[in-house]
Amino acid sequence: MVSYASALVTGASSGIGRSLAWRLAAQGADLTVVARRGELLEELAEDVRKRFRVRVEVLAADLTVAEELSTVAERLADPERPVELLVNNAGAGSRPPRPLVDQPLEYEEGKVALNVLAPLRLTHAALSAMVPRRHGGILNVSSIAGFLPQPQGATYAATKAFLTSLTETVHCEARGHGVHVTVLCPGFVRRGAAAPVGGTRSVRLPEFVWLDREEVAREALEAVAAGKPVCVPGAGYRAVLAASRILPRSLSRRGFERLWAR
Repeated sequence: MVSYASALVTGASSGIGRSLAWRLAAQGADLTVVARRGELLEELAEDVRKRFRVRVEVLAADLTVAEELSTVAERLADPERPVELLVNNAGAGSRPPRPLVDQPLEYEEGKVALNVLAPLRLTHAALSAMVPRRHGGILNVSSIAGFLPQPQGATYAATKAFLTSLTETVHCEARGHGVHVTVLCPGFVRRGAAAPVGGTRSVRLPEFVWLDREEVAREALEAVAAGKPVCVPGAGYRAVLAASRILPRSLSRRGFERLWAR
């Protein structure tokens, strides 16, 4: 298992990104935390420094803004302050659920910018620094939606399919250079104020479909340290994914169309 002395985590102010940042700090990694909400990052940084005595750099940035994305990419490429692990966690979700024709186009383009262009740019920047060093790791946070049709979330599922495919391919390209590249593909994860009651503010589904975000973070970091290309947390989600690959595609489409319509 490979360990990392430093990590840059995007989307670190909440959700899985926050859990990943805490877990990396607990392992002794110095952090660079990135998100739009600088005040939340400062709170996180102060708490982490007190708890684990690691260095935490705060980098407030909106990754859909070209200049701010460039700032983060430059930080990854800085030879004086090497980043050993990149966690591309920032992303735009599928809420609110609507058919593509009913979504504002600028909203969907924003998803592409954040879910596709930003991790592509940062993955490239990280590889440019890690491959010559022959050491490093990249964890891209995708979704099980990238493997499955998601009516009323078409752009989200498509962007996650891109990220999953990109990561699996880069895994093959980079592993011979000592760089571990892993894609995390969770299902529904408890987060936010509704986490204790099994959901989010906007979604209520049976308890068994929800994953614990701390467990997701643990599995993800173990996967990238072990050099695994894909991490799908939860036995139930792994079974769904296996079944979707066996069943005829037309049957899968009909099943998920009914599921998301409800």
